[in-house]
Amino acid sequence: MNNLIQNNSLSAVISFEGSSEKLRSCLCALQTWIPKIIIVTQKEDAAANRIVEEFNALVFIHGSSTTLERWDFGLSEVSTPWVLFIRSNEVVTGQLRKTIILKLKGDSTKPLKYLIPSTMVFLQKRLKYSLDWYDSKLSFLAHLPQGINTISQLKVNRETFEGELISYSENTLADCSKTVLKKAEERAAILAKNSINSGFQYLLFRGLISSIKIFCKTYFLRRGFKEGFEGVAFAVCDAHAELLGYLHYHELYIRGGKKIRDDLTSIKKILVIKLRDIGDNILCTPLIHSLKHHLPEASVSVLTWTYSRPVFENNPKINQLFEIRKEPSTNEINKLLGELNLLNFDLAISTHSGGLSSSISDRVKTKYRIDNRYRGRNKSYNLITPESDYYRSSIERDLDCLRSLGLKPSKTKTELFVNDDEIYLARNTLKAKGLNPEKKTVLIHPTAAVSIREWPLENFNKLIQSLNQKEHIQPIIICSELEYPKIKSLLDDLPDLVIFHQVTVRQMIAIIHECDLVIDNDSSPSHIATALGVPTIVLFSQAIREIFRPYDLVKDQHFVFYNDVDCRECGLTHCNDRICLDFSPDAVFTQALKMLSAKKT
Repeated sequence: MNNLIQNNSLSAVISFEGSSEKLRSCLCALQTWIPKIIIVTQKEDAAANRIVEEFNALVFIHGSSTTLERWDFGLSEVSTPWVLFIRSNEVVTGQLRKTIILKLKGDSTKPLKYLIPSTMVFLQKRLKYSLDWYDSKLSFLAHLPQGINTISQLKVNRETFEGELISYSENTLADCSKTVLKKAEERAAILAKNSINSGFQYLLFRGLISSIKIFCKTYFLRRGFKEGFEGVAFAVCDAHAELLGYLHYHELYIRGGKKIRDDLTSIKKILVIKLRDIGDNILCTPLIHSLKHHLPEASVSVLTWTYSRPVFENNPKINQLFEIRKEPSTNEINKLLGELNLLNFDLAISTHSGGLSSSISDRVKTKYRIDNRYRGRNKSYNLITPESDYYRSSIERDLDCLRSLGLKPSKTKTELFVNDDEIYLARNTLKAKGLNPEKKTVLIHPTAAVSIREWPLENFNKLIQSLNQKEHIQPIIICSELEYPKIKSLLDDLPDLVIFHQVTVRQMIAIIHECDLVIDNDSSPSHIATALGVPTIVLFSQAIREIFRPYDLVKDQHFVFYNDVDCRECGLTHCNDRICLDFSPDAVFTQALKMLSAKKT
């Protein structure tokens, strides 16, 4: 063995390109004359590891997606003045080996790299013309005086080498398809480093133009047309990889959120759009809590319906509240957008993707936009959330917006915030109505937004009378002013029954806070009670329980009456049968007594 080689003047850094058998051939050509061989791979590969052990080489895992980055990493692991940088699918011929050894004997003091000529074998045919992938870097021999720690510091020496590297490329078109996908990943990573953040149509146009240029360069300028079938195949594959690189960049870094996940500190202002009813807004509070938990320096604003705004008031996680009527005029929408766009949000999250929500989300000036899937209505986004399981809870679906940012939920329970003044006023209001604070107060809400979700009023009447007969229990009723004419008939049997029907949402929240049990249809008071930790009985109608009532029934001290009928999810607003609500007043009364007697945990 040459004395200079024996004195450890030369090392080899090999970028592992994915084929273990080609790696074996590469190492066979190096092992007898290069003392130290380093292999850099992007991820663990069991077959490659066995070959590395066989040849007594060193292997390092580095997450970089490109050959040049793996070579640069390998450079940090060598200390010899000469280093051969090649890929694992290349074989050093005997003539090239001789040329390299002679070069090592020369007198060189400058940091230089000597490009090594190569011949490609593609689809099992040796090509006359070099048709390597357009962004591939030529292998080279480098001279590295002390103080050189990166390949970019090396100047190219155009000296001609005798001999060549034989580059064994793909054997079949099936192999080509795998390489195309791998190259697309590499090119997407390069696009991400260049901070391209344009819309999909621009990226598609740019990708098409670039891929056409690459095809023409490979097929015409590099004489691929003279290689026949192989030349056409390579030009198509290289162009295809380029176009897929742009699409993969959009899929992974823009739509898939990798770009924002890699730089979450850039998110300073967040807008959460929740144009839904009171109960749905309460189910969104874990998302808001988790956003503020993970991004404490970011401001969180919320846009909701005017009548749902009270749900978010007093929430310390929310910096600013915006509201709009449920059926706004064009002028109202434009005025709102003017206010929102003055804030220059970095991230806008629309959790339900309804028509107005998507329209506003699309027109809000923001760098990143999440328009969450809801019955397929994700119309306006540049950062996607995965399609959710059908029976997944509404809370978890909202939290998928958080997960698309690469963050884990810090809380999954709903929350509302009542201040001391509101509690004081609620206690005085109850006292003024003649209620005894020493007795158990049961709040009943006998109505719902649509009639199909209402347990029959005569059943509520029987339940109220049964509760009222218990000395230690005092039932009270709550409803809106519009609902009062429908339920005031309850006073016929109990003239002293307390009915709250002229209260605001915030006052209702405070009154519920002071109760011992809430009995409700599938409506907002039950969501308020569960958020406040007040034991709750829900009389559930035609919707799916797991979606809107994701409780641990035992631990959270709540109970859902639920009939799993065949016509569930009927979508009706009126029904003359309502078998989904076929619960007896006695069963509900028994459950209420059981829960009132239970010790709070």
